[in-house]
Amino acid sequence: RILAATMNNFGGGSGDFDVEGTKKKVQNELAAAALQDLFQKITDKCYVKCLPKPGAKLDNNDQTCLAKCMDRYLDTMTVVSQTMAARSQQQ
Repeated sequence: RILAATMNNFGGGSGDFDVEGTKKKVQNELAAAALQDLFQKITDKCYVKCLPKPGAKLDNNDQTCLAKCMDRYLDTMTVVSQTMAARSQQQ
């Protein structure tokens, strides 16, 4: 009853609280935060690996290193995510 009363309060007392819409919003926010975190990690790791002495411009070697590093990181994250999803479905 407390949860229902709280939900009614969010809906202005009319009982119009949109649980599914709110779930979707929260899921979208979490996905956006996870994506932002992923790009930050990629940036941090690949920057350290490929640009030990940053200059004014990226030369071709720097660009190639960054592209390959990002590709490997994303491929690895995909494999890990798929493996974790498969394991969680087995349980």
